[in-house]
Amino acid sequence: MSHDTTPSPVNYRVHLVECPGLSDSERSAAELRFRMALEFALGGPDEVLPSLQAYMLVRSLNEDLPLGKNSEAEEQVIALWENAETDAILAAFRPLGKDMGDARFEIVPI
Repeated sequence: MSHDTTPSPVNYRVHLVECPGLSDSERSAAELRFRMALEFALGGPDEVLPSLQAYMLVRSLNEDLPLGKNSEAEEQVIALWENAETDAILAAFRPLGKDMGDARFEIVPI
């Protein structure tokens, strides 16, 4: 039995937007830190898009419900994504040592 150890290609891109004060190299480094931290928190590159899609689906299905009315599974989906995203944002911005204002990361399927 052989196992393919070739990493699967990343099926998304990360774009840092609303950050006019960064150089191209700072922006690229922040995008890489964000992507790596997000993949680590979610279990690998193949988990990023499905996790984001599940999060967005749960949010959209429950947008009219009062807070705290999600099922336990839905709460886990929300917590997984929000914790991973928060950790990734901190990992991306911390080395820059400055307030990033309205800067945000966009995840774009490719």
